[in-house]
Amino acid sequence: MGTVIYSAGPLQAFLPSIEVIVVFFVIAGLGLATAFFGRNQSRGSRIGLGIAGGVLVIAGCATLIFTIYLLTGGRKTATVMLNKKTVVEDNCNNGRTCTRLVLETQSGEKLYDFAVQQSAFDRATVGSCYQVDYYPSTGIFTPSVQTDLYTATSNITQIKQLEPASCQ
Repeated sequence: MGTVIYSAGPLQAFLPSIEVIVVFFVIAGLGLATAFFGRNQSRGSRIGLGIAGGVLVIAGCATLIFTIYLLTGGRKTATVMLNKKTVVEDNCNNGRTCTRLVLETQSGEKLYDFAVQQSAFDRATVGSCYQVDYYPSTGIFTPSVQTDLYTATSNITQIKQLEPASCQ
């Protein structure tokens, strides 16, 4: 048995998606409540709030369905060699940058990029062998970042260090 450097339950792995769903539903609920019960507002603003609330309910439901689809799609396991640890800066909203911590790994000819939390990033060692349990992204709403030779994912439930012979 290897040393576990990161472990999370399925719900913890999907926590960012769950947070987005909750925010969608809370804002939608407030918008719809204001639209139906805000008698002091003009009819146009109430209709606008109702439409916006409805759109957020639809977006929340779509995100919920997508998350359930990923969660029930099954967890996969890959035995990989860690080639490189990378700090990636992406463009986010309003010109800001977001930082992702990525473990660039390889299993045979297939490459894997795993976006991980700081604790796993710090404990991972380049050149070591790992077993990674993850939920692959399927790309319903966005193009899938998964091919026969490359997979990228961030829904990781466990990273376990193995003996170097396991990656041979």
